[in-house]
Order: sequence, then structure tokens, then C-alpha cells
Amino acid sequence: MPGRPTMRSVAEHAGVSHQTVSRVVNGDPTVTDAVRERVAAAMTELGYRPSAGGRAMARGRTEVVGMVIPHDPGFAFANDHLIRMMTGAEQELAARGYGMLLSTRETSKDPASAYRRFDRRRLVDGLIVEGGGGTAALPHLVELGYPVVVIGYTEDDLPMVHPDDEGGAYAVTQHLLALGHRRIGVVNGPPESRLAMDARMRGVHRAFRDARIEPGPNLIVHGDFTFESGYAAAQHLMGPPDPPTAIFAFNDAMALGVLRRLRENGRNVPGDVSVAGFDDTSAAVLGETPLTSVALQSVDLGRRAAQILLDLLDGNTTHNDETIMAGRLMVRASTAPPPAAII
Repeated sequence: MPGRPTMRSVAEHAGVSHQTVSRVVNGDPTVTDAVRERVAAAMTELGYRPSAGGRAMARGRTEVVGMVIPHDPGFAFANDHLIRMMTGAEQELAARGYGMLLSTRETSKDPASAYRRFDRRRLVDGLIVEGGGGTAALPHLVELGYPVVVIGYTEDDLPMVHPDDEGGAYAVTQHLLALGHRRIGVVNGPPESRLAMDARMRGVHRAFRDARIEPGPNLIVHGDFTFESGYAAAQHLMGPPDPPTAIFAFNDAMALGVLRRLRENGRNVPGDVSVAGFDDTSAAVLGETPLTSVALQSVDLGRRAAQILLDLLDGNTTHNDETIMAGRLMVRASTAPPPAAII
């Protein structure tokens, strides 16, 4: 048959109507298996490929998924964990014929600015939202009719995919306690990530309880996930006459800021002070002292969120409301027993 095969030529080859081929292409469940197989065989024999754009229009879909990262671009694209998470989502979407539209926060504006472009017109079929930068706009998106999956935490009734934050923080704290540390400083994260940070704090407190040890007072400082905030936190924690012998920062960027400040103050890591982070970014292993950290399944977090969203779009709701993915403690040179005189 000369020329590029069309839906009509497939219909003639399969001995069915043009409308029947259209129904097969668009996944109409009323088409019998026998007819579907006959049409599929005709498509293969003729080399026919349905138009993605036409198929999307027929189904009332864009076949594009939005991914909302409510952080400013400078932070988002410098963060290994977020980059890997985006990669996993994009890989899964591409494998199932979808594109991805990324939206980040407008620089120096509130996190909700990352959502607003989806107010204007129907650009995407559904949304994957990274919850670490604030989720206040989620109910509005749901009201607009978007299916939404959150990577992280939300108090809204939406599917969530997140790391085992409590378990990861428990593992780090248990590791430091087993080394002999008793005064362990913590650099907590920002208010926008309260639910994840609360989970990590639960892990810290559980490790102390299981070890039957009381945590030291006034050893928790808040940062904002940046190197600079970790640097400032170390200065605060090391100021009193009885400073911690170990500092656990709730992400690697802050932990690296802690490392820098300790070295500038003449403190040896880990000889004087041990340091641990969370996320296991590439920067954690590149420095002079590789960082003990918690490796997250960042790519798989993105991939799983995409799978759940696409299942929702296909009408499959047989998924868990909360998917928790285990992390793994990576022990490196930044942690060691405290100085003998302090044990």
C-alpha cells in the first residue's frame, strides 16, 4: 500500500470501520479482544503509528504531567536529591508516553508562585508536587480538578511518596550513640518542611530512648537547608562551654556548612567533632572528609510518584495513600568516637 499508512488504511486492512480503529487506539474498553487483536495486527503489518497529539485530543488529555518544585531554581538545580527525583519521574513518564512540564518558584517569591501557572489554562493532565517547599496551594489545585501526588508530606487527603525520614534519622543517631557520643547537636530544617523534619526528630528521640540516654538540652538549631545556615548553626552550637561532640544536620548542604565552620575554628573532623548529614548527595563524598549520610532512593521516589499519578489518570485507584521508601545509612570518615576525655 503506497504512502504513509493511515487510520483508514488500517481499517480496510483489518476489515473494520474507521471508528473501530479509533476506539482501539484510544483504549475503548467496549472493543472485544478479538477485534482489538485484529486491528493491532493490521497496525503492525502496515507500520502504522498513532499520532500522540491526536490520541491525546481524542482522550481529552494533553499527555503532559506537571512537576512542581516550590523552591527557587538556584536551589532546585543545585540539589542532587531533587535532580535525581526529577530524573526518575521523567523516565517513568517518558516510558509511558508522557512529557513533563517543570515549574519552580519565582526567585525571591513565595513558594505558591510555582503553582500559579497551572491556574491559567489546562496545560497538564495531573501534577507531581515536591512537598519540601510548602504545600499550601494543594487544595486549590485539587479544586481545579487536577489529580495530585505529593513527593514528601501533606496533611491534605492526597497520595504521598516519601523517604523513611524517621528511620533514617534513627539510624544516624543510633550510629553516633554507639560510637560513644552523648551530646549530639541537631541542625533542623525550615518550617515549610515541618512534617518531614518532625519525622526526623522522632527518629532522633527514639534512638535516645532506646539507648536509655537523655538528650542534652539546647542542642537543636534551625536551618533552611542551605550551606550558609549550616555554617551559622555550627557557630551557635559550638559557642557554649559544653559544646556537642557530634552534629547531625538534616541535609547534606547544612552538614557541609557545619564542616566548614568547624575547620575554620580549628576543630578536627572527626577527631574533635563528628558530623553527619542526610540525603547522600554527590557533594557528600567529594570533600576532604567524606560525609556520613543517609542515602535516599531519590530516583525511585520520582519514578514511583509518576507511576501512581498515571494510574490515577487511567482510573486505577488501587494504590496506598502513603508510600514509604527506606533509606540506607552510609558511614564514612566524618564520624568517629568522641575524644577520650569526653567519653
